[in-house]
Amino acid sequence: AVVVLESQRKMDVLHGTQCPHSLSGPTSHLLMTIFNTLITSNCQLGEYPYPADYAPQLRDGDEFDFIIVGSGSAGSVLANRLSENPSWRILLLEAGTYPSAATEIPFNYYSHGNTSDDWRYAMEPQETACLGLKTKLCGCPRGKALGGSTAINAMIYIRGNRKDYDQWAELGNTGWDYDSVMKYFKRFEDVQGADERYGKGGELKTTRTKNSEPIRQILIDAYQELGFGEYSDEHPIGYLDSLSTIVDGTRFNTAKAFLAPIKERKNLFVALNSQVGKLLVKSGTVEGVEVRVNNQIVKLRAGKEVILAAGSINSPQILMNSGIGPEGHLQDVGIPLVKHLQVGENLQDHMLFSGLLYSVDQSVLSPTHEKTIVDDYYQYYMHRKGPFARSGIENLLLFLDPQGSQFPMLEMYYLPLHQNDPYGSLATVQSVMSMPEEAVKAATDSNRKSHNVFFVPTNSYTKSKGRILLRSSDPYDTPKIFPNYFSDPKGEDLQNMLEGVRFFQNVTKTRAFARYNPKLVHFDLVNCREFEPDSDDYWRCALRNIATTVYHTVGTCKMGPATDPDAVVDARLKVHGIKRLRVADASIMPKIISCNTSGTTMMIGEKAAEMIKEDWVNKRNEL
Repeated sequence: AVVVLESQRKMDVLHGTQCPHSLSGPTSHLLMTIFNTLITSNCQLGEYPYPADYAPQLRDGDEFDFIIVGSGSAGSVLANRLSENPSWRILLLEAGTYPSAATEIPFNYYSHGNTSDDWRYAMEPQETACLGLKTKLCGCPRGKALGGSTAINAMIYIRGNRKDYDQWAELGNTGWDYDSVMKYFKRFEDVQGADERYGKGGELKTTRTKNSEPIRQILIDAYQELGFGEYSDEHPIGYLDSLSTIVDGTRFNTAKAFLAPIKERKNLFVALNSQVGKLLVKSGTVEGVEVRVNNQIVKLRAGKEVILAAGSINSPQILMNSGIGPEGHLQDVGIPLVKHLQVGENLQDHMLFSGLLYSVDQSVLSPTHEKTIVDDYYQYYMHRKGPFARSGIENLLLFLDPQGSQFPMLEMYYLPLHQNDPYGSLATVQSVMSMPEEAVKAATDSNRKSHNVFFVPTNSYTKSKGRILLRSSDPYDTPKIFPNYFSDPKGEDLQNMLEGVRFFQNVTKTRAFARYNPKLVHFDLVNCREFEPDSDDYWRCALRNIATTVYHTVGTCKMGPATDPDAVVDARLKVHGIKRLRVADASIMPKIISCNTSGTTMMIGEKAAEMIKEDWVNKRNEL
């Protein structure tokens, strides 16, 4: 009890919730030195040499050569590459501000939703998914800070496999096949210790940290027992320790990678708290943007191009606010039509399921006690090491196709939970995932008695498609997001997720895992009580009730040739029928890739920058 009370007291002091009584003598001086060092180290988390905020100097009518909207995975890359030309003046507009100190701690990645670093969007009510969540709404975290969603994501870096990109090229997008895009990944990568397939010396530093917990090797043994080997881009069925964008124990977002090193460039201007409402379009040519800068509306001019890199929610919203989108919908909200295109359609996303929980023996995870937790805090704040220096979700992933093909239909995660949840992981997951009370109770009751493991299947190539619509003609209103999860006509998405549940159950039955006495924790979901526990019907019901987004929304400004009636941009990312406007972010993906999307979006920014340079150096007529 003394250890518990003393541990809590130290943590309260560190986090500023109370102050210690006055102390005296040499021991007190040493203690105060330690506490001051910890507090200073904590404050330093939020200090990083990002570019200065240019927003206070923006004036109505200011002109730049290129205006980039959004500083996320693609926008930061674009700003870096285009500003390499000293004769071009580049303006990068970001609706948020600098990332908060909380985003720096990798372990906290799943706690940034509904904070100042998030747009705080909620999806519209669904008839096919998220039916049992507390809010009854699927969440939609999107980064609203310098670095975009890389400021709040899970920091997993994966390129994807050959099929991911070859399927884009097969749709008529020349130059986007696997072999063609690999050079763009290598250009920005810094993957030390890897073979020639990865880049070295680029801006994006990555690490590959292997979890020291016993469960990692237990799972590898189980996967091997089931016939799985190691994953590669060329052979994408199997397990791997994924790369992470974590450097020296802190998150390495794209603003750190691509903007901080060039913050002294005289031709790069980064404006924060600058939300673009709509484009300035005249006779089919984009001339600039209307932007709300610190609550003041100004119009800014682009001498060459505007490039939307605002993501799969905001890029289509800006286009539709500008009269570029589905004619019928724009009429409904009272926006004059500039160009009829299927903007906002083709929304695709990955889903995860947090309803598969097992209790396991104590030997599956390392023991913890109050002193251990305090030591972990100390190790992190002083040395940026320990559990808090790693992502809260483990980076040992498995890709599989239950049907036995050579490309994955499922990406499989796991999340270990120590008994009594000393790190707060369970409480955070329950809150972020908006889990219903009956699921919270079952998980909490089990965790009081033993260690637990969440097995988390996610679907890869989803068939369901949603859409983005405007809520009104107010350009700063929140959009309507309809993900339409589990709505595909043949029910393939739901069936694949069910296969993922059954696969993980088979993992627990392997010789490697069964010796640790795994026991399924039943979630007595109110909406699913009519079904026999652990039946296929129960799991289908559970999936519809508590499966939710993995935050990989893509596809809402689909890339495709002019002959594709659903295409918004062409293979050079120019908006069809509109001059001097491109979209370069995850929204251009015609089909979702099999894995985490951040790395691919960086590649899109890299390739877009090269094409823009080519076009303006060659002064192509179609510009």
